[in-house]
Amino acid sequence: MSTTRLQEVLIGFGKGKQADIATAQSAGVMWSMRKLNASMADPKLAIEDDANEYGKGHEFATTTFKTAWSTNGSLEKYLSAEMAAWAMCFGLGKVVKTGSTPNFIYTCTPLMPSAGDDAELPYFSYLEQIRPGGGVVVDRLMIGQAVEDWTITVGSGPGRTNSKIMVNMIGSGKVTDSDTGISMPSATVEHLLPSASLTLSINGTDYVTNKNIVSLDTGWKNNIRDSDGFFPGSGFQGSDATTGAVRGRLEFGNRTGHLKFVVRLDSSSPEYAALKAQTTGTATIGLSFDANNSLSLVWQKISYSAVTISESNQIATVQVDCTVEYDATNGILTAVAKCAADGICQ
Repeated sequence: MSTTRLQEVLIGFGKGKQADIATAQSAGVMWSMRKLNASMADPKLAIEDDANEYGKGHEFATTTFKTAWSTNGSLEKYLSAEMAAWAMCFGLGKVVKTGSTPNFIYTCTPLMPSAGDDAELPYFSYLEQIRPGGGVVVDRLMIGQAVEDWTITVGSGPGRTNSKIMVNMIGSGKVTDSDTGISMPSATVEHLLPSASLTLSINGTDYVTNKNIVSLDTGWKNNIRDSDGFFPGSGFQGSDATTGAVRGRLEFGNRTGHLKFVVRLDSSSPEYAALKAQTTGTATIGLSFDANNSLSLVWQKISYSAVTISESNQIATVQVDCTVEYDATNGILTAVAKCAADGICQ
């Protein structure tokens, strides 16, 4: 009997966005990348039975019902310019593309319904295959996926592991689970954004110039209203009600951003004074491979919510938790991603 290893899994997902939540993408608008986590985006089918119903003459189940489907997944990766651009575009939702080869520029901001933006995030399809073709083990396409959250972590020390991104997704539940007919695209060449390239200015302090930064964690969460996707008329997995319901929309809920960082403690450290004064300012984070491949994040208004003295490798440090606020002029977050890939979220 042949043993299947999870390292055999191939993944592809939409570089461009779907026309709507129910329209699957073809291979021509998908790309393939590597990931670090072994978990797969297994479709989940909710089953109910009639055990609690009266009129059977007993308390036991006599039949089951397919009620609803969900498709969730996650991507943990070393941070690259291509993945950063994709996560910002699909995670924030509002995208302005400029530039040309080899320097496409994606300026991304959160969707704002008050400005006329949609409350639905852009959708993409997610493909998983193990031994496609003859002897196929897995060949399935999850349709209508949306980014629930992304988190970027930057740390100290050598190696690629000190610059990573995690993206979680929630899907409509619509799935083609055999014989997708899609040939997996060739792996996309990625340009890593290493920790050593970091530029960082928070509340007027340049933490790279003064060599004090130890680590950084920042991200965005859409808090998608997943239950609201099952509305009257949302549709079914197949042609009728016996196949189970799927979501007909994925709207963001009360979105949140986060930023926390750890710096070395010295006599001139300004963090505690800024906490007491509730000083507000911007936080600008930059990572780059070269002039054509980079990511810039600007939190437009932050203040400090906690300052905790701790240690890292026996060196005194300060962990700072930030409150991310909305600025009346500039909004909350502006992400500018540059890479050679055209058509992201287009």
